[in-house]
Amino acid sequence: MTGLRWFAAFGVFFFHAHPYFVEIERAGQLAVIGYEGVPFFFVLSGFVMTWVARPSDSAPRYYWRRFARIWPLLAATTAITVLLMKWWWHARVSVEDIVWTLTFAQAWSTDHFMTMNIVTWTLSVEAFFYLVFPLVLRLLLRRSSAVVVLLAALCVAATAATRVAAVLLDQPERLERLLVSSPLALSPMFVLGVCTGLLVRREWRPPFGTGAAAALTAGTILLCWLWMREPDLLDPFRGAIGFFDAVLMPVFALLIASAALADARGARSLLRSPALVKLGEWSFAYYLCHVLVLKCFRHLGLGPGPGLVRDTAEMAAAALAALVVAALLHELVEKPAERRLRRMLPTRARAT
Repeated sequence: MTGLRWFAAFGVFFFHAHPYFVEIERAGQLAVIGYEGVPFFFVLSGFVMTWVARPSDSAPRYYWRRFARIWPLLAATTAITVLLMKWWWHARVSVEDIVWTLTFAQAWSTDHFMTMNIVTWTLSVEAFFYLVFPLVLRLLLRRSSAVVVLLAALCVAATAATRVAAVLLDQPERLERLLVSSPLALSPMFVLGVCTGLLVRREWRPPFGTGAAAALTAGTILLCWLWMREPDLLDPFRGAIGFFDAVLMPVFALLIASAALADARGARSLLRSPALVKLGEWSFAYYLCHVLVLKCFRHLGLGPGPGLVRDTAEMAAAALAALVVAALLHELVEKPAERRLRRMLPTRARAT
């Protein structure tokens, strides 16, 4: 599962780098689907937290571990963003934006939703998922497997409904964002992950292994891409970000469950190779820094422009630069900060 995280994070980079494909429309359409790395992470979060949950754990300890996992890197990248905005980009720095970001509140606001480092809105959503997880798990543990399966199907249907409604209702962008990207609107993705994790713990097994699940995921993405190339089949949904969320959610759930079981068996897989595991470990830092790196490239005059070869080379350089920055952030900030914060828990709590 760690290896899978890298592909999701790089998909989001691909999405934000799609202006580099202005001269290749088909590649640009495929890049737009890279946004689906975001719902993948939401499904993954629900699954992993359910997969590792133990009855002996407590909510306060769980909350502290989640805080130690994501807040230090959020704080570090926010500080870097402020410095870049103030001293290099000469952009306005809002104290309110900083507060909304560092308190995991920005996804609840239409005014501060996507400010500064724009990807941090997803951490606000994740924080809400972390907050409600103990309650969600307790409620679902009391339900039969049939009810859990039904709830999983309803999660997919609810996501599809919000995507369709966002386009057909033709609301202002601020209201549309709440309908599609607010923590409540995205909760079905997380709950689907919880349901999948719970079913696997109850001995349900996917009908195929990781290889077939990966092939199914790739094939579904390919079909979404082919669908985007047929404007008559998509209007008025053409270009709507996240329109394929509901299509890919169940596929992601199958892939994650297959990968988790392969990990539990210690099965051999390319995803378990040292290189992909390391990239997966860097994926959170990569996700948080890649937009900043792309902005720096544009500020240096290396943004999208005429010339396919030039654009390809610059995008590759940006991807590599982001990887270097992510490695440094992971090794120098994320890992040591999480380790130190976890040590603040009592010894017994850490052992549990």
